[in-house]
Amino acid sequence: MNRKNGDPRDDLKIILDEYKVTPYTFGLISGLDEKTVLDFANYKTDLAHLPHDKIAETFSMIGLLSDGMTLVTADERLKTIIEILMDDFQFSKKTLALYANIEEKDFDEFMSNFDSLSFEKRYRLAVVVLFLFKLLSSN
Repeated sequence: MNRKNGDPRDDLKIILDEYKVTPYTFGLISGLDEKTVLDFANYKTDLAHLPHDKIAETFSMIGLLSDGMTLVTADERLKTIIEILMDDFQFSKKTLALYANIEEKDFDEFMSNFDSLSFEKRYRLAVVVLFLFKLLSSN
């Protein structure tokens, strides 16, 4: 793909073409209608008709769903969400470990070294953390 220097439309094309996110789905994510998504991806509009904060939010989402998906590992994402749960919602590591049915020492080791935890335990931790994050983020 011939990418223009830093143009978010090229990254949107990656989201649509390579990651197979439909224009309708991206519209649901971004709050744009499907026609606007397609027009922007195909250089038929520049979104200048939108408020500045909506443009910034859309560009941020494009960055996260394109390059951002490959720049951060799943374990790094999980650790970040754990840190949000601990900092913003005051969950203790003991509580998160109990919910995930893992030992607190396993939790501590994971936070220092992702590979210290088996995939089964990482999976349990990830499911619990993502569920809690979604549950609490909707409030």
